[in-house]
Amino acid sequence: MSNRITIVISIVFIALLVGCGSQGTILTDTDRKAILAFTEAKTDNLLAGMNESNYAMFSMDFDSAMLSGITQAGFVDMKKDRDAKLGLYVSRQVNSVIKQGAYYVVIYDAIFEKDDAVAVRIFFNIKEPHEISGLWFNK
Repeated sequence: MSNRITIVISIVFIALLVGCGSQGTILTDTDRKAILAFTEAKTDNLLAGMNESNYAMFSMDFDSAMLSGITQAGFVDMKKDRDAKLGLYVSRQVNSVIKQGAYYVVIYDAIFEKDDAVAVRIFFNIKEPHEISGLWFNK
């Protein structure tokens, strides 16, 4: 239960940071391609790790706050909940790439086994090595 509280607090903190700032800048063309060049592999690891119940793969690109917020036990709980509601991840398409404060936010239109209209938002630190700082499955 404390793991879920930590996850919720982390998510609320990032949401407040994002909500209190500007809405960000939507990146296009060359900028968008440059961001996706490093975020796509990290997103692949995260989603494949979830599908395979592999915490090491799922979390390999997390920053320290995400590692603290989603521990292995928290991952098991989150995966159980996600699988019950959405099923396994199937595919995704990039909806938008946004520069928001200290983050790049990549928003995907994703298809899962039980739902073909899930928005997945992943926050990446702008600073290298561009670790993952936030994750949402919106339905």
